[in-house]
Amino acid sequence: MSDLPWPVRVLVLGVLVVLYYKYAKAALFAACRRAAHLLPFPRRWDAGERSGVLELAAAGASHVLVVALLAMVTGIDILALPTGIDRPELLALGAAIGVGEVALGSLLCRVLIEGAQAMGRRRAAAGRAAERASARTMPATAAATAEGAERMRQWLGLSRGGWIRHHLKTMEVVSLPLAVALTAVQVGSEEVVFRGLVLTWLRDAGPAVAIGVSCALFTVMQIFLMSSWRAAMFPVVGAVVMGLTHSLLFWHYPVLIPLMVAHVTFFLFAVA
Repeated sequence: MSDLPWPVRVLVLGVLVVLYYKYAKAALFAACRRAAHLLPFPRRWDAGERSGVLELAAAGASHVLVVALLAMVTGIDILALPTGIDRPELLALGAAIGVGEVALGSLLCRVLIEGAQAMGRRRAAAGRAAERASARTMPATAAATAEGAERMRQWLGLSRGGWIRHHLKTMEVVSLPLAVALTAVQVGSEEVVFRGLVLTWLRDAGPAVAIGVSCALFTVMQIFLMSSWRAAMFPVVGAVVMGLTHSLLFWHYPVLIPLMVAHVTFFLFAVA
């Protein structure tokens, strides 16, 4: 299918991403929740912990299958993609990139949350003005600070739902090496898909199309299986930062290992 016009290739990629990340994973996670009651997990694990670990393991395995499927569709030999495994210094570089992406993503999320809260306060200012005039139990500044802190906690609580939940549950109940391994399989496969395969397949369309499509697909798939736009904001902002950074890096320096390490590092800091 490498001889298809690039708009058709973009359409094929979009259809495959939606089918897998929206529908196939929803069915897979539902099956995992049912199977969690049947498999011999430790008794001390509750239902949420059992399903969380099983969902993450199943997600990683299915991601590997998706890589194989996309490799067949695109005709790209994934074993020929440069990994950089023979350059250990790239591991440290990848970790540094991941830490930087977490920091930038967190800053942008904080700015967006503060902006959303400010807009909400302005819309409700008239109604709250009368309430503040009659309630003198605390200074207005202290009340606003307490309200802002409570709203921030609510945003953070929402961000830990959806598909992020199985990462959190896994980190709580299994050893750190196993949690890292399960996470690495999933997010490493995403790097192969959205950077290694997508960018390579669309390289002849030019950097604007290839990088734009890679970032768009990577960002859109974060929304699937999240409960609301507020819950999806954190992974979406992180995906924009990571997708643009990794796509630009792979376009100019097509090596996967530092991007995989950066992705794992990002996740470990984000869910810690």
